[in-house]
Amino acid sequence: MKSIEVDLSRHFSLQIAALKVFCVWFYIPYSKKTARYWFAVFVRVFLGITVFIIPTGGQLIYVIQLLILGNAEIQEVAGIINLVMTELLASLRLLDLFLRRDILTQLADQLMNKEFQFHLKPQKDILEKAVQFSRKLFWILMMSCGLDILVHVIVVPGIQKFQVLPLKMDLIWFDVNKESYFFYVFVYQVIYKPMMLTTFVALQTLPWAAMSCAISQLDVLIYNFENMKELVKTTMAERQCDANTAFKEIFKECVLHHCSITRFVNTLQDAFGGQLSSTLCLSACIVCTTAVQIFSIESPLKNITDVVWILAYLSIFISNLFIDCYFGNSVTVRSLHVSTVIFSCPWIDLPTSLKKNLVLFIAKTQRPIVITAAMYVPVSLETFTKVMNWTYKGFAVMNQMKK
Repeated sequence: MKSIEVDLSRHFSLQIAALKVFCVWFYIPYSKKTARYWFAVFVRVFLGITVFIIPTGGQLIYVIQLLILGNAEIQEVAGIINLVMTELLASLRLLDLFLRRDILTQLADQLMNKEFQFHLKPQKDILEKAVQFSRKLFWILMMSCGLDILVHVIVVPGIQKFQVLPLKMDLIWFDVNKESYFFYVFVYQVIYKPMMLTTFVALQTLPWAAMSCAISQLDVLIYNFENMKELVKTTMAERQCDANTAFKEIFKECVLHHCSITRFVNTLQDAFGGQLSSTLCLSACIVCTTAVQIFSIESPLKNITDVVWILAYLSIFISNLFIDCYFGNSVTVRSLHVSTVIFSCPWIDLPTSLKKNLVLFIAKTQRPIVITAAMYVPVSLETFTKVMNWTYKGFAVMNQMKK
């Protein structure tokens, strides 16, 4: 039967393309002996300073000055802290993945394993559906964040007739609100945001794509055991062998497939464990301060644009945190379900040696595959509930301090 392969590299293709467009991809495709290589290095250093250091630092300095002078309003401080932590989250994730770029390459290489490719249409459909879902998540988050930034950077300042900067910052060496500098700072803030946004979206959706791939592979493994009788009949016809031999061959392929999935998830853990940890911590803080910001708005009906933007911003981060935990939970649940479907397959009439191998494999699959953050916190729906609970407690404390 002719093999029909699914290009699993498309799980990561959009994210890699986005990082390449803005010159922050981790590899430079030129020799160190060429001028193009050193120009690419210069561009990366320049963008790193102007996009990931100066804006975040300027906003941080501004909020510190507000606190020192005692002129800070909780709504303004919470809003600036939200943006600072968002940009800091993107910067930390980019740095973390840069340091783990070789592991990311290993993860991409494992996508091309022969154990991850199947020729039956139902198997192919499962894999293709997961690829399309990964790509849809990228575009949905990109459009959501794009609209949110558009409102914050263009619409809200436009309502105020562009008399204020979209982002409050202090660059120390000159007054950003001075008429001779105001226009250039405004344009700078509008220009750097798309790159920050794209980097954030690419890094946020990379773990989702990897976990979606792992889930689809587990779904295929489950499908194979659930449809073992049909697969045995197909194998008998193709290889001209008896039922026991066909079962043995399929079972061997399933064991190798499960080992490949386990190895893939372990590599995923090594590549994105630091990012998942920072997401859990900083996202909880962002949700907390955003909630404080909402309840600090006076006359919400008169500031409906601000309310809508803040609610959209809040929903994006809660959704991001939920999707991280949902995918991690799905990997664990499906890995535990594998042992059940193995036991349900037709094993009663098998030779004793095959039965023993089947029992050993069942014992192995009863150990769940768990993705963790900070080395020991499982990325699961239970963790999401706990984080939201901590977030509410933090909000209650901050809201009480405001009063």
